Amino acid sequence: MNFSITRREMLAASASLLASTSAFGKLKREELYTNLMATVTCAPSTLPEGKYIPFDWGYGEISAGSEGLKLFWNQPAPSKNQFASLRITSATDVREILVLEVKTAETGKVIGEWDLRFAALMQPFELPIPAKDLEAVFAEGITIKLVKGTKPFWFFTNNNSEETAPTAYLPHLLVYEKGMVKEAWQDRLMSLESLQTFGWQQGIVWDGLLEMSKKSTKAKTVLEQQLALYFANNSLLYCNLNNVKTLEEIHTVESILPFAILAQTNPGHALLKTAIKFCEAHANSEGVIADGTGDNRMLKTEECYTVSYPLAVLAKTLNRPELAQLAIRTLQARVSILEKGKSIYQRGTEQGELYFENWGRGAAWYLLGLAKTLVHLPESTEKESLKRSFEQAVSKVISYQLPGGLWCNFFNLAETGVETSGTAGIAAALSYGYRNKLLGKNAAEAAKNASMGLLPYMTPDGYLTGTAQVNKGGDDLQKNGFRVISPYTLGFLAHLDLKNL
Repeated sequence: MNFSITRREMLAASASLLASTSAFGKLKREELYTNLMATVTCAPSTLPEGKYIPFDWGYGEISAGSEGLKLFWNQPAPSKNQFASLRITSATDVREILVLEVKTAETGKVIGEWDLRFAALMQPFELPIPAKDLEAVFAEGITIKLVKGTKPFWFFTNNNSEETAPTAYLPHLLVYEKGMVKEAWQDRLMSLESLQTFGWQQGIVWDGLLEMSKKSTKAKTVLEQQLALYFANNSLLYCNLNNVKTLEEIHTVESILPFAILAQTNPGHALLKTAIKFCEAHANSEGVIADGTGDNRMLKTEECYTVSYPLAVLAKTLNRPELAQLAIRTLQARVSILEKGKSIYQRGTEQGELYFENWGRGAAWYLLGLAKTLVHLPESTEKESLKRSFEQAVSKVISYQLPGGLWCNFFNLAETGVETSGTAGIAAALSYGYRNKLLGKNAAEAAKNASMGLLPYMTPDGYLTGTAQVNKGGDDLQKNGFRVISPYTLGFLAHLDLKNL
């Protein structure tokens, strides 16, 4: 794999790939939507000492008490049969309620209050522009001011920086007509517009690209480009959640997932040894891996996918059977502790305390981790037992599927509303399990129903809406119905091979 290509060359190559990707469905991509890039005016900003923006991309800042920024477009308003949404992408990880006020620049008419609470690093947000306000937006431009929040909000912008975020992550208006390019999500995934923060989010994207690369040379090329942004020169460099440049460090067990893909594409990479040492250091005397020590260890369903799956791959790739045993012990502990009666809990202690009952994304980690790990494990009595556990868990989860194909954010709490990331992750596990002969036809049908149920939640340019925010705000954030775009979900969609269901 060529990891010597520069970031600028990667952006150009990605744009070329995107332009050449054929459209699916009745409408062509260029007939359905366009990105109208904004000219951005804001006060100069200097990063505090020690802070870093991913890939050195250009950025802007909105601070409490400041005048904010102005966006404008030097072109006529779109036609009356077109719609528009304003987009901006976070260049930092937000740990508070954050609201931006959007107004027309001259008359000061309020377009809306933009809720960016607990924004994730590299997460785009969109605000629909009412049709009646479009003409004023194009005539005057808009102002954006922080009205709730205490810390500066950094966002990606093209401020003549040598390095610039991909188009979908820059401030723009998405102008579109009603209609659907059914597989526009492939355009997004097979580009740099699916890049995410290093860890479980980027790992999901790469896992999806790896699945697609089995049939698509474009997916393989984009996967190589994205891996090179993090793993070039036999090293690892990324921006952590505190906007600190991080070199060759792994902070949590959730950050092991990318190494499953690295091992399958570049098995000689030096950082694989670092990932193995990290896992071994976080295993107890029984071989169960978790963050924390002693009575403070917390077992989560995430580790089924982010730890056991990578270890099973590493065991097979490097001929290290002891790593397969770590994968098995880590899975067995989750099955024993987190699955009770009709429920799957997202996390629990080894002392028996349980949390987040039947949370959709938690179940997705559980099922996808079991499926992926089982495929890579060698045959054994332990594997057969885990297969039976997987089948039983799948039956349990399918029983909660709604008639429209989706699952609620908490399966047994209808008031939490339907949610797309958990649905997509569960469907990915069911589809993958069926294709690899771990599950029966009922799983394939459930995956197909989920896939069809997700289609109305796709944006015209292929992002999946309706996702519960990343879990930084506890129960309240997960149960209040707040929904966002999370590009990592594109990796789940890549597993939904409807032609083979």
